[in-house]
Amino acid sequence: MSTLIILPAAQPRLAAPTTAGHAAPAEFDYVLSTDGQRVTEHGRAAPAALPRAAQVVLVLRPADVAFQRIAIPKAPAARLRAALTGVMEEGLLEDEDDIHLAVAPDAKAGAEHWVAVVNKPWLRAQLDALEAGNVALDRAVPSWWPDQGVAGHTFREGGPDEPAQLAWRDDAGVLCVPLASPVSRALLTALPEDTVVRWTATPETALDASEFVGMPVASVTDEEQALRAARAGWNLLQFELAPQRRGVKLVRDLAARFAFDPAWRVTRIGLAALVVVTLLGLNIRAFQESSRIAAKKAALTTIVAETFPNVKSIYEPAAQAQKEIDTLRAAAGHPGDGDIETLLQAAESAWPQSHSPIDNLKFEPGHLTLPANGWSPQEIERFTTQLRAANVDVQSNTGKLVLSHRQPSARSK
Repeated sequence: MSTLIILPAAQPRLAAPTTAGHAAPAEFDYVLSTDGQRVTEHGRAAPAALPRAAQVVLVLRPADVAFQRIAIPKAPAARLRAALTGVMEEGLLEDEDDIHLAVAPDAKAGAEHWVAVVNKPWLRAQLDALEAGNVALDRAVPSWWPDQGVAGHTFREGGPDEPAQLAWRDDAGVLCVPLASPVSRALLTALPEDTVVRWTATPETALDASEFVGMPVASVTDEEQALRAARAGWNLLQFELAPQRRGVKLVRDLAARFAFDPAWRVTRIGLAALVVVTLLGLNIRAFQESSRIAAKKAALTTIVAETFPNVKSIYEPAAQAQKEIDTLRAAAGHPGDGDIETLLQAAESAWPQSHSPIDNLKFEPGHLTLPANGWSPQEIERFTTQLRAANVDVQSNTGKLVLSHRQPSARSK
């Protein structure tokens, strides 16, 4: 996966506590890797001119992130930030509002883990500058963090005239001090003789590092070091700095690119043509279906007119034909589906043997009401189920059963 690594300038160490000390630069150093493993390109550009990649990672300089090891408090996610501040309060050198905290990627509540500490106003300024240039970060990571074993890395934060710095890590955490300081020498002398230290240095400080250690030191460029950091599991964008509505912004950016980017012109034309053809096809299909239904209605009207010549005005052929058929059947003395004879016969076929014959009933056209005093819910359910198979609906209401013939549902053919 292609990866764009952005390297902000080191935080001013002696800046006054004002917004001027937290201002972001107009341009950022960057490293581009097409496969996430090797450096493909590096340079410096304004946020809006940075290369595009599938993953964008902000890598902070070694001296810009401090670490403390604490027992992670057991607190809900919404209150974890406040709980961390309460645990770390005595060890923090800045006000609570001026620090940003982030827990280690494998942190579990109740266990000891490393917590990263960053100056919040400075980091916020970097994020705002990138966001103003339409750069959406996936992660922010430290370039030097606590890890297994003891290691040292020398580098320069500024130009060639700046003194070499030492980034150090051991079981006590990380430390960033000038290479020529007494603290650096004390770190070495305090180590047991059999301690193995993994040394690296940027090319411009490799000679200084070799003289300090007393043996050759492996050379690693800032770009290679940043790429290693981007592959680590850390993510400093937590709590109040976690990306908000990233999905909405991504959809909006893709929509704008699709609508206005010349590279998508052929796709836009093809999609528009597809929509037009689809709408045209739907209209043609609707017209054909409407014509077919109209033809069937006309044929049915003709059949009713020929079969029942006494019907002068035909407006609902199926209903009018059924009415004429019912009239002829009644004249011939044959009971219909909704007549009392048919409903009584259906009720008799499902009448429970434990109940005596009825002594009264009520019939209205299409509805037969029978008494059902003393019937259990199971008997009513069984009675209803059996009559449903005979196309007779049963409604139970306060000791009465109302039977009616179920009308067939209308279907358009």
